[in-house]
Amino acid sequence: MRTTRIALGAVAASAVLTIGAGAAVASAAAAERSARCEARLLARIDAAEKSGRISQERANRLRGRVDAGDHCAHRHLPARIAVHGMLRAAAGFLGLDRAELRAQLPGNSLAGLAETEGKSAAALEAAMIAPAKVRLAKAVANGRITQARADHAVERLEALAHRLATKVFPST
Repeated sequence: MRTTRIALGAVAASAVLTIGAGAAVASAAAAERSARCEARLLARIDAAEKSGRISQERANRLRGRVDAGDHCAHRHLPARIAVHGMLRAAAGFLGLDRAELRAQLPGNSLAGLAETEGKSAAALEAAMIAPAKVRLAKAVANGRITQARADHAVERLEALAHRLATKVFPST
């Protein structure tokens, strides 16, 4: 009986050590991913500044935000990237550049802007997700993701496009 308790204690202690070591390894891997992500963000900011797409002041603000917050740990970062791509596609669909779209959005919705241009909101939403559909189809063809995963992503993107198209942007 005594040897059983000792063996059970040893098994429990080794399980605790294994779990602790696994958590430490996972934490180190997450920290490494976060550092790589931050390096990529800073490189993108540098490239945008060098190409003249953003001013030095904006680049410095963005660098400060990357340094201050752990943007790479947020689960919503892919959604933000998707929104930026959708806004870029919406601007192209409406025949505007991004600055013109940004100037017209306060107090309006994308669907409202499309209607004033004589275009339907459904066509706008389709145009907003078209680039992502192309990338997903290419990923399925290359075997990087399954068709089911691509279909699920398209469903989520359609819902996001609808919310974005109908959102009335606040006046500044």
